Amino acid sequence: MSSTQFFPLPPDLFAAASKTVSERVSQLPFLRSGVNVTGELVGVAMECLNAVPNKALSLTTLPVPGGDREDGLDRCIEERLHIPGKAAAPVIADVLCSAGIAESTLISDRHAHREQRGIKLLSPWTWHIASTMAPSVRLGGSGADAGLSWMDVCPVCRTGILERVVGKQLFGIPHTDFIIECSSCGAKFIPVGPAFRLVSIATIRDPLWKKHLDKTYPPETWAALARGTGPGGKPPAPRPVMKRPENSALPPAAVTLTSLRDGSLAVPVGGKTLYIHPVTITFTGGIKDNAFARVQKTLEELLAEPAFEHLRTPVNAKYSRYLSLKAGLFLGQLKERHDPFYREFLNQSGDERYGSFRAEDSRETEKKGVLVVIVNRGLYQVISSPDPLRTTINNRFGRVGPDDCLLSGDMDRCRINALLCNYKKEAGLFIYPAEKDEERLAVIQSMNDLTAVGRT
Repeated sequence: MSSTQFFPLPPDLFAAASKTVSERVSQLPFLRSGVNVTGELVGVAMECLNAVPNKALSLTTLPVPGGDREDGLDRCIEERLHIPGKAAAPVIADVLCSAGIAESTLISDRHAHREQRGIKLLSPWTWHIASTMAPSVRLGGSGADAGLSWMDVCPVCRTGILERVVGKQLFGIPHTDFIIECSSCGAKFIPVGPAFRLVSIATIRDPLWKKHLDKTYPPETWAALARGTGPGGKPPAPRPVMKRPENSALPPAAVTLTSLRDGSLAVPVGGKTLYIHPVTITFTGGIKDNAFARVQKTLEELLAEPAFEHLRTPVNAKYSRYLSLKAGLFLGQLKERHDPFYREFLNQSGDERYGSFRAEDSRETEKKGVLVVIVNRGLYQVISSPDPLRTTINNRFGRVGPDDCLLSGDMDRCRINALLCNYKKEAGLFIYPAEKDEERLAVIQSMNDLTAVGRT
């Protein structure tokens, strides 16, 4: 039997189908009955239905004794996407029918002489071989260049789809024939030759994404970032040197401090000058991401904690079958599927890349005092250390555990560790010894006031 010819889904029709599903059913991608419904699954199902003359397929493939098998939608999906078709077929059929792209029908089984449940692609959503097709859009392929168009999933928020907008211009941006805009987070891209530049992020939760602002990448790179990887399947590495601090993920310095010959910094506060001294820290191991994926509590145990009480209802509605699963594994799977719901369990800095470090022994680090985080010779954060400074640095900020990443964890610990480990040349630790509680409080208040004045 000759193989079925699948006419590639035209890009405009694919974008319209993804938008329709997102608006009428749920924002792509989403999880339903254990099946990850993505733009790819929507497109492949539509191509399977469009490939048969009557644009209809049965949901399941039935064995035919001594004859050729008549493939159902389950078999088509399984062969093209290599996922369990019996689970995916009824789910995607329900999604397409709910979106008004297809309709339920009955398919006559000429071998068993009975009818079975099927799905039919509605006429406005069908196409033919002469339809326009972009070379980059091929769904469910197997070649090296197979994959989705980069516009299927926004690389910034990983939830919305990118749409081509004509007749709209951005303030301060040279005229372009069109712009690309995300339907969810509002990220905007402009064409630069064959590549695209990210020029605006309307709403953003991951501060590390700011480093991609004003960057120009080809579609393949944006698609790799949308999948959570860099070019070649590797995680995008942080920039070792920040040549343009204004476009980086680091905050601008509120007040630039004076550097002395010994490396100390002079901080003018309250009519006098305080001298803070640098701490030499030694980094061990590499920088790793997805620390939260190692949380050992089950999802049900996590939801029993007060910090996650507000998440019980949405979890019971969509993810109840995962309650007995380890929470870390559950959250890791959500992230891999580009489901943004995993972020609801994490603090604002809980999805960063962390490392390990220790402060070298010295007389000053054995004292109590004030720990000062400096970025580009500017004050970033001031922390009281009622314990020896070395203990605070090593035991609190020197490493990040899985539970620290959660809403109930230590956000400052996550943020400072990620800052120091990812930006070693721009960020550093300084200390000011102060044994008395009242002295430490006074120093912290003075430095915080200085930071506030510098930013106004």
